[in-house]
Amino acid sequence: MKYFLLIVSIAFGSSTAWSSDHDGTPSQLAVIWECTLNDGITARDVAEWGSTDFKKFVEKNSLNMTSYLWEAVSVNPPFDAPDVRWIDYYPSWSDFYKADAAWLGSGQLVDDYYDLVTCEKPVTARTLQAGAPVPEEKIKTLYARVCQLNEGATIQDAVAYREAVNKIQNSQIKEGSVGSFLFSPGFGLSGFDYVAAVAGSVEDMASVLDGSLDGSTAAAIESAGHSEPAQCVVDLHRSHTMVN
Repeated sequence: MKYFLLIVSIAFGSSTAWSSDHDGTPSQLAVIWECTLNDGITARDVAEWGSTDFKKFVEKNSLNMTSYLWEAVSVNPPFDAPDVRWIDYYPSWSDFYKADAAWLGSGQLVDDYYDLVTCEKPVTARTLQAGAPVPEEKIKTLYARVCQLNEGATIQDAVAYREAVNKIQNSQIKEGSVGSFLFSPGFGLSGFDYVAAVAGSVEDMASVLDGSLDGSTAAAIESAGHSEPAQCVVDLHRSHTMVN
């Protein structure tokens, strides 16, 4: 099955001013492919192909998109089966369909991709900024909170809460910052109300995770009077930048 290789996911071609794991764009389309690595292939092999051969394809066709690979580190059921998630971001459905047409006509490139991974059909999501932009790094640590809203709570409540948490997290980092955004389910995606993602450099995210480990972040959130409007489980990923 030669579907266009677009995934969440966690976007954008260097020929554009658009990006996603990452900038302040208020809403974007994320197309997410859940994939299993073929025998002998590593996530870094896929990310290297994505940042070379696939990136050249994006630039050659002037596609308005960005692409990231989320490598599963520790993921809760029922979303724990994929080894990686290839995530493409687009400013519009028109940009997606232009990329899709180019991919379907790319010949050998499609075969090369499926020599690396075996993927399910894609799903889509809408992204919403919920804090600072995610800093651009070749490899980032990323955690994703998979959440069900409490009764009476809205996605706007979730965005406001994540913005507050992100501000507290960044106040605890001596230098640098981490970014925060949400995925809201689209076509083919169900089982949760939203995913809240936090990502940044390995060093900065280590500080964030230490704040969770020692309880200092939770104490600061409680002291500020914030409460999470949802019930969530947390997954850990390694995010590889391929096209930005």
